Amino acid sequence: MGKKLRVVGIRVRERATQAPALQEVITRFGTDVTCRLGVPGPEKEDGLILLVMEEEKAAAGIAMELAAMEGIEVKTLEFEGV
Repeated sequence: MGKKLRVVGIRVRERATQAPALQEVITRFGTDVTCRLGVPGPEKEDGLILLVMEEEKAAAGIAMELAAMEGIEVKTLEFEGV
């Protein structure tokens, strides 16, 4: 059986206001992030960040911390046998 990969999707509202605190959390979990992709919204006030992570504990931890922040929405996906 292969490893599991988790994708943590982060929707950011008011990027200019939220970015510093959001980046601080992502940096703390940086060694657990395999891939990061950021897509600004069409008006560039909102954005979407996707993080690919292997460790379940780290993915759950970052999702919980970010979900507690105002203006941040978090969803996760898990893929098995990758």
